[in-house]
Amino acid sequence: MFEISKSFTFSAAHSVFSQQLNPKWTKNTYPKCRRLPGHGHNYKLTVYLASDSLDRSQMVTDFGHLSWFKRFLDRCFDHKLILSSQDTGSVMFLEKLGILEDGKVVLPEIEKMKPSLKFYGVNKNFTFVSGEIDVESVPLDNFHYLTFDSFSCPAFSEKSIVEIDFYQRLLDGIAIFSESPTSENMARFFFKFINESIKPMGVTCSKVTIQETETSSATYME
Repeated sequence: MFEISKSFTFSAAHSVFSQQLNPKWTKNTYPKCRRLPGHGHNYKLTVYLASDSLDRSQMVTDFGHLSWFKRFLDRCFDHKLILSSQDTGSVMFLEKLGILEDGKVVLPEIEKMKPSLKFYGVNKNFTFVSGEIDVESVPLDNFHYLTFDSFSCPAFSEKSIVEIDFYQRLLDGIAIFSESPTSENMARFFFKFINESIKPMGVTCSKVTIQETETSSATYME
């Protein structure tokens, strides 16, 4: 068995609603990772690829064959605030901002105009999907991961310019994860997404490690 690894970096924030601390093991029992809107990390993500044999280049595969994953990280994870659709606090936060209704992403009208918004996500089959939200709403239940960019709407007044800028900054900056966005859950998500994506490559992802800090990391493998 041959195994290679490739590391990637991205900066993001998350709110870990699921955090609980056991006073038996730590004096710091205040779960500050639960705070909204969140706290940030400079993540290091390492992908391990394995194969029983080498390709015609005498490699497991060329590292350049993971350039698609770098583009995915840059578009969908870098400089995002990752919230969870399971977190009642995050859901309430998004509902109060008028962009979530009955479990669906919706867009508010601005001066009787309907904005448009691009979305990028990974569905329940761990397949990358993209599209545009304009008239139709997007159900969160369809996605493991969902993020947005390119919010746009015609502006007719100074008030609408301010409102458009607010929603553009907000929506370009958030992502919604189907689980608590711990490093453990994110490592499993990347593992399954990468394996689904590289099936035609003829290799497998053997494990994924995510490092939050220089001293803290989580690994998932099967």
